Amino acid sequence: MSAAGAPVLVVDALTARPGGRELRRFWRAFVAEHPQVRPPRSRARVAVLFSGAIVSGLGALTAVLGIVSLLTRRQGGTPGEILTAAVVVLLFACALVILGRAAVHTGRRRMWPRQHWALARFAADNGFSYHPGPFPAGLPTRSYRGRLVQIRALRWVTPAGRFIEWSDFEQDWGTSAYRHTQFGGWIRIGLSHPLPRIMLPSAHGDERALAADSELAPSVPPQHEAPSFILDLVAEMNGWEVESIDDVLLMTRSRDVVTTDPAQWSEIIRATAAVVDGLEERERRRED
Repeated sequence: MSAAGAPVLVVDALTARPGGRELRRFWRAFVAEHPQVRPPRSRARVAVLFSGAIVSGLGALTAVLGIVSLLTRRQGGTPGEILTAAVVVLLFACALVILGRAAVHTGRRRMWPRQHWALARFAADNGFSYHPGPFPAGLPTRSYRGRLVQIRALRWVTPAGRFIEWSDFEQDWGTSAYRHTQFGGWIRIGLSHPLPRIMLPSAHGDERALAADSELAPSVPPQHEAPSFILDLVAEMNGWEVESIDDVLLMTRSRDVVTTDPAQWSEIIRATAAVVDGLEERERRRED
């Protein structure tokens, strides 16, 4: 597998429109095999998040109207009253943004039967396997905060026996008073020999796609300790972090990886091929 000669994907299923009868037959069998694809919790969660966002928006609007009333009344409002009202507006606005963002992400991530059909067919056409979630993340979770689950995944074992996984994840962490949810995707590639523990942030220096416990977070090594092809990869790729965990090389980003967009799959396969190319060259040199 090389970047220049990356496998030509069969993407017909991603843009196909199956008939209603075929889709219903597929969905019945798919749900019977994967009952987790339509848990009632997902709909309830979206409803609660949207409701919270609406209430926060109404609260912010009410507080703004309160400030206007204070400013326009004859005796005017005291600085303390205006400051208190402004803080309330800010708190409601923050809640609106956080809840609204979580609601949109959760809603978008809930796939419809046709999308499951497309991904299942796409996987079968290309020799991959499709695994709908949610299910516990298949990573060493000791260094990651909170609850880490995979939303869906496609897996492939190359002809050379290398394991590759493309997956979307959800990470939920925090205290009982404050919860934070992060969304993203990864490319997980098996290693024949473990690399030194490294974590290279994206070239953009954005917040980590996967939140790590501060006590156990991997340190960023000096550049000479990281394989050169990985350094080149981070410099060239847009928004990817690279991390080695035991016998796994993990590339993460804050956007989904599993998609029904053929153009995005071409980009992801090229990135995967570039990494595998570098790994195979490094392993050949190691054996010589």
